[in-house]
Amino acid sequence: MKIAIIGAGLTGLRAANELKEYAKVRVFEKNEIGGLLSSFCNGYYIEKYYHHLFRKDSELLETIKRFGLNSKLVWKTVKVGFAINGSIYSLSTPIDILRYPHMSFRDKLDLAIFTIRSRKLEYENFDDIPVISALKDRFGDRLLEKFFMPMLKAKFGDNADKVSFAWLLARVAIRSNRRLRGEEIGYLRHGFHQLIEKMAENLEIVHANCEIKREGKWSVNGEDFDAVIFTGPIPELGELAFKFRLPRIKYQSSVCALASLKNSISDIYWINVEKATFGAIIEHTNFMPFEDYGENLVYLASYSTPEGWLFNQADSETAKLFLRDLKRFNVREGDVRWIRIFKAKYSSPIYETGFLKKITPYRIHDGFYIAGMTSKPNYPERSMNGSLKAGREVAECLKKDFGFE
Repeated sequence: MKIAIIGAGLTGLRAANELKEYAKVRVFEKNEIGGLLSSFCNGYYIEKYYHHLFRKDSELLETIKRFGLNSKLVWKTVKVGFAINGSIYSLSTPIDILRYPHMSFRDKLDLAIFTIRSRKLEYENFDDIPVISALKDRFGDRLLEKFFMPMLKAKFGDNADKVSFAWLLARVAIRSNRRLRGEEIGYLRHGFHQLIEKMAENLEIVHANCEIKREGKWSVNGEDFDAVIFTGPIPELGELAFKFRLPRIKYQSSVCALASLKNSISDIYWINVEKATFGAIIEHTNFMPFEDYGENLVYLASYSTPEGWLFNQADSETAKLFLRDLKRFNVREGDVRWIRIFKAKYSSPIYETGFLKKITPYRIHDGFYIAGMTSKPNYPERSMNGSLKAGREVAECLKKDFGFE
């Protein structure tokens, strides 16, 4: 039996590893192995887009262990903060939050209660409720505009008013692992490229664009296969998406700068930024040791859409805009050793109200499967953990269909 897997990101690599002992598996990838987890090499490896993991990421933790990388796993408590009116405020500890001048004590108390209660809610029940109207009903205009809207605008831009309340509830419930000193997150020291390399070992990976057809059997670039697993974004399926009546899903694009700075901006790992071309500053070397890289590494994260001006303008212009907005943090052009712009056209679905109804099943047609960002494990937010789980589950579905178990 022959199986074609389209896409060598986490989902495709996981599915290939689950199936390779049962069939001849060929993985097709038109770009870089690893997908959104691919890395930039500069004498060391660093992800093109910021990544970290959480204690609840059981699928990812098990995969790291399976491929012998447990000794590389590091957990650290990092600081988080918010930048407003040119000043950076740490919001890492209870005392930091109490001292924060841009919210009243009542606002802070309401937020604390909301966070605690959100962890206990079944977020799927809120899929049809717009996040902005839900927050306005819960907190009123002041806290919505001062606290939540900058985050929503940075993440979803002009689509913020379409996002489901389920997305925010899940983000609070799944990703919040706060300690008294800050947020606890994990990382594979020296980079997640180590996991990608381990997962890609002993797999046949073909670097090519793919044309998928059904002519008796499924064919990929003219070669017949008994089954195809597609792990890319739905728009790249073209006519097949229309033929199978797949849901129309809006995607957002990532526009991320990775920069080397002469000096650190602050001692905070993650800073949400108000009214800038980037929505967050993620200072990687406030997380992993400076000595691993020999320079201060900072991500400037922004989101657009495939049609948006930020995604489609030249990288040099994007870099100029990002550097302009960095000046408010006392970073001048001479303080920047280098800057690289990385773009992902389809980095995540926009989790609109009613998205739960758009989740794609694994089995689409006899011998044709879809897994990845639109699969249930990645609802209502894409993650490394969800992508790995989708890869395992689609493989289990295929094995059952073809009597491998």
